[in-house]
Amino acid sequence: MWPTNAVRLDPSDAEAHAVFGMSLANKGDMGRAKAELDTALRLAPGSSEILTFYTGFAARFGEPERGAQMVDQVMRLDPNFPMWTSNFFAPAYFMAGRYEDAVKMLERMTPNNYQKWNWVVRSSSLGALGRTDEANASVIEALKQHPDLTVESMINEPGLSTMERSRFIETMPLAGFPACSKPEALAKLAKPVRLPQCEAGKANPLGQQ
Repeated sequence: MWPTNAVRLDPSDAEAHAVFGMSLANKGDMGRAKAELDTALRLAPGSSEILTFYTGFAARFGEPERGAQMVDQVMRLDPNFPMWTSNFFAPAYFMAGRYEDAVKMLERMTPNNYQKWNWVVRSSSLGALGRTDEANASVIEALKQHPDLTVESMINEPGLSTMERSRFIETMPLAGFPACSKPEALAKLAKPVRLPQCEAGKANPLGQQ
């Protein structure tokens, strides 16, 4: 619980508030997490690092447009922003519906460095942009590395907001991701979120309705 102690010892420490906020968010306490990150920004409004961390949670707080605007702000503050920040910035753009910006951000990375979220954001953004062939090819590569990746698997990621789930449901089928997860994968979840066509047993292997 050291973030709590750090905030208590120095309430003016912006970084301590940011770390505490992220810790709360990872535990699902989004109300307190947002309050702590807002405090961090108020104390250090020009901190590229705190802005970067906030972009990773803005959509979870129901503020996707704010998250994308923070990415823009970081890029103005630090045009040479490090590559690792693309893991925060691409999803922030994606959740705000700025698909072209999300794809461009991921182009800074090589696919061999992609994690699951990178593949989903890239493929789904391409699908939403109507770049269907590229999206389908990206999905094929994603499924080679993550064979159980489906729309349902993404909307069951811990802590997602309703807005984030809606974005995946809207865009992942456009890229060609499978819609439904296997029963054994869902069995691991206490209360899995299901898609109507999957509950009805009418799954389409291409995730299309």
